[in-house]
This record gives sequence, structure tokens and C-alpha cells, in this order.
Amino acid sequence: MMIKCISLNVKGLNSNAKRRLAPNECKSQKADVVVLQEPHFDQLGSFKFARKTFPRVYSATSGKKTAGVAILLSAHCPIQVDSCTADDGGRFLILKTKLQGSPLILCNLYAPNSGQVHFINGVLSKLSQFLPSALLVGGDFNAPLSEQMDRLSMTNTPPTGAQCRLAGLFRHTIQRHALYDLWRVNYPNAKSYTFFLPPPQYSYSH
Repeated sequence: MMIKCISLNVKGLNSNAKRRLAPNECKSQKADVVVLQEPHFDQLGSFKFARKTFPRVYSATSGKKTAGVAILLSAHCPIQVDSCTADDGGRFLILKTKLQGSPLILCNLYAPNSGQVHFINGVLSKLSQFLPSALLVGGDFNAPLSEQMDRLSMTNTPPTGAQCRLAGLFRHTIQRHALYDLWRVNYPNAKSYTFFLPPPQYSYSH
């Protein structure tokens, strides 16, 4: 059985407009699983606005209205959740689940703006205890796998040495843990961007 999973960095869901738009967007895409980053909620009750479409909500919060991650399961999602591991800092969330009787680990992570690879390695190491279960890892890694394919500078500024090293370390980490970018597997030569950084950086990234 196939399930559809989408990932969104919502950069805060404390406005009524965003609380209305976010579940509508997820519903329009017919998502079974939604992984959210940066809802900026300090308690689980804040997700009440989404419960009609996504009645099962699991979250990790920092205790403040910053960061945070959540995994939302739709009313028709066939996944059975056995356990949940939530980071006290609101940076990662791990669900041990079953899909049609087969083990499946769902992970949502939100990497910091520095020390990304160290953080990602730490979370992926935690997932190793669940192997050989299938892994589905989503989130905001705050790092591209390729500066050439996953970033576009509108000022034609070439990537710095530090940016290239970060991308290389991230690729090595993903390969070492035998993970794949499913979007890139399906679209190996495509350039599509999901985040815009305004001037003075003025760039797009994936």
C-alpha cells in the first residue's frame, strides 16, 4: 500500500490565516502523513484546528513558541502507531509504527542553522536501534545535498567553500546511513525550489 507524505516548514502557525490555510493545503494534496516544522506551539492543544482532517497528532515542542516539529496522520491513514519519542528541544520526533503489519519508522527533524550535520548524524544514530525497519525521514535539514542542483543564487554569487563542504558532508551522511532523497530519485535532473531567502542573499533552495 502506498501512502502520501508531505513536509512543510510553516514558520509559525499562530495566526488564524495560517491555521486555516495549512490544513486546507494538506487536505488538497490528499496527504496521509504530514510532517511539520516550526509550528511555534508550546502545547499539543494548539493543533485542535487540524484535528477534523488529521485526528492523530504527535509533536515535540521546546516549551516556548519557537522551533517544534509535528507529525499529523489523516483520518484515513492506515498507519498504526506503537510508540513516540519526542525531543525536549522540539528538534525531532520519532514514531514507531506499522503499515499493514510491516514495521515503519517515521521521523521528522528540524536541524539548527549551524552544526547541521552533527545534529542529523545524532538523530540518524538514534534511528539505528529500529533497524531493519523501513525508515521514512522528513523535515528541514537546513542543508542542501548539492549546491549546484539544490540552490539558485539570483545574484550569480558562487557557493562558498563552507557551503560546498556542508553539502558534501550532508551527502556523505545520507549515503552512510543508506538513505535516499526520494524526490531526487524520481527527478534526477530537475531543479525545483521550496524556500526563498530575500535580499541581500536573494536565493532559492530545495
